[in-house]
Amino acid sequence: MKTKIVNSLSTLLLVFLPFIFGSLLGKHSPYQAQNPILTYILIWSVFTIVYTLVVLRFAVNKMAIPLLLIACPLIGIVGMLAPPDLSLAMLDHPEREHLRYFFLFMGAFLFSVFFILHIKLNAAKINELPRYIMISVFLMAFIELLWELTHHYLYPEALAGWIAEGKKLEDFSKSYDNISVINAGVLGRLLQFFLISWLSIQLYTSRLSKLWSPVLTLFISLLGIVSAVVVYFTEMNFPKGLS
Repeated sequence: MKTKIVNSLSTLLLVFLPFIFGSLLGKHSPYQAQNPILTYILIWSVFTIVYTLVVLRFAVNKMAIPLLLIACPLIGIVGMLAPPDLSLAMLDHPEREHLRYFFLFMGAFLFSVFFILHIKLNAAKINELPRYIMISVFLMAFIELLWELTHHYLYPEALAGWIAEGKKLEDFSKSYDNISVINAGVLGRLLQFFLISWLSIQLYTSRLSKLWSPVLTLFISLLGIVSAVVVYFTEMNFPKGLS
């Protein structure tokens, strides 16, 4: 009984601690002119260290540690309290967008660590053919994601080069994020959400998660797949009200 209470309290701590730190971090968003980015990074780093220590101390399932730690880069992104700045102002502060994509790279790395641990620790529970298919899907999804994140990380540098050549700002986005880039992103999203859905079902059938986990994951993945299909057919030209 005592163990269950401790585990429940630990779970609540792991869930709510990122929200507490996230609310504090938002006050120091580098998108507000008076806030230096180094202060933001310092506060985020302190949160990451504290939260990592808490996770290592209280996480019951060690395989879940990388997933729990994904909260760190997510809080870093949410704390910015602003979408990517695609205007010319980006050239004055390219470090803000670089930081955003650093967080995304970090999240991708942590998910890859979770996937590798899952395959390694549960190899006996997964038949050989499904395991090879899952690994193949993961590699395709991960390679596409790394390429896409790198592409967007270099957005400020590409924009600076475009403007230096005397070209119009309004033409840059269509050239840099052309139809090939859009379609690659769509394929990546389909692979990623398919893999996440498959993993959630597999974890449940292996009794490594509760029923609510695959239900919630499948719902979110379905929304992601639908949005990817919409992007494919509209080529990012959304009707008014949907953009």
